Amino acid sequence: MAHCNISKNEIPIKRIKRRENKMIGKHTEEAQKIKQLEETIAAKDKEIKDIKFSLADILLQIRTLNESNDYGDPSVKRRKISELCTDTRYELLIDEIDGFYQKEKAKVIKLPTTDQSHR
Repeated sequence: MAHCNISKNEIPIKRIKRRENKMIGKHTEEAQKIKQLEETIAAKDKEIKDIKFSLADILLQIRTLNESNDYGDPSVKRRKISELCTDTRYELLIDEIDGFYQKEKAKVIKLPTTDQSHR
């Protein structure tokens, strides 16, 4: 009968490989979670950047309207500025509400109505 000459300080190679595979699997799972979180952060960063550029464009339009030398009725200028602000606000709210619906699928949000909506 052959006797294995392994000291107490030596671990058979097969046992070492099994331990390494378990550790690699654990680290791989953690790495995948980290990668997924990094991708989510990158997507959110892009979304924020897009919103900033969109708002900057709207502000430029408002500034251009405000500085225009239109000698007509000033109420037209105010109305256009108001429309830009209102449209932008609703677009932002719709995005937030859509995100809320995805998280809270069962809840319903009812936006308030104004006198203007009945005209």
